[in-house]
Formats: sequence, C-alpha cells, structure tokens
Amino acid sequence: MAAVSGDLLIGWGNGLRQDDGVGRAIAAEVERWELPSLAVIERTQLTPELAPQLAAARRVLFVDAEAEAAAGPGGWRLEPLLPPESGGADAAGPAGLFSHHASTGTLLQLAETLYGRRPPAWQLLVAAHGCGFSTRLTLATRAVLPEVLAAVRRWCGDA
Repeated sequence: MAAVSGDLLIGWGNGLRQDDGVGRAIAAEVERWELPSLAVIERTQLTPELAPQLAAARRVLFVDAEAEAAAGPGGWRLEPLLPPESGGADAAGPAGLFSHHASTGTLLQLAETLYGRRPPAWQLLVAAHGCGFSTRLTLATRAVLPEVLAAVRRWCGDA
C-alpha cells in the first residue's frame, strides 16, 4: 500500500477545459496549505492505480466539477459517499474495477477488494459554468472558490 497515513484529497478534471479543471485547481491550492496530515493528489481522471492510496488513507475527499444545474443552490455541494449496502450508489461491477477511467465508487470498491479497506469518503462537487478551451476558470466558478476552500478547510479540521 502507499504511504498515506492521514487524510487524502484527490482533485481531478481537465485543466484545459475551463471549469472542468476546478478539482485540480482546488487540489493545487490545498496543497499549498502544507497540512502535515493531508496528502493531495491532482489528476486528469480517476484510475485504478489510486486504489492503494485510498486503502491507506484515514479518509478521502474527492473534488470534481459537476453540471451547473446539479451542483446545488450555492454552486457546490459536499456530501458523504456511502457504501452500496448503506444506500450509496453501486460501483460499476467487476468489469469496471479494471477500467482506465473509474468512478469514485468503483475506486473505493477496488480498494476494499484488493486491500481489504474502504475508507470513509466524501465528494465535493463544484458547478461547471463553462467547459470551453481555456486554462482559466469562469468568473462564476472563481467566485465560489473562497467558500469552497473554506468548506475543505473545515473538512480537514473535522477528525
């Protein structure tokens, strides 16, 4: 297993497509905080290679963009990812466990299957107002970043 002894934040998305890269932008900012109990991973997409780090983490926060209408009234939402037996979404099934693109549920299931541990996990989803070709987030998404980063800071403090 990977040497993650504390919490883990994974931010992902396409940094060349405006707000689709908000997860990576948040991960980059949080990494600058240099919190000793938090490991930060920035990726273009979720892949099975992340399973060892997930299994070694005390708990995990996944950060990504979401369609504007689904993100919630404030333009973002933070929610727990429940195991399938607790009413959470089912993973993609055995074939999805070894895909080169995985969902959060699939990765958590893979960590449990291969390493015997599924850490408590949350997802932070931020509204994507635009996904055109640009490395800059839209003004609307940049406007909610202070509030979103404050929520991440609170999550980091909740132990």
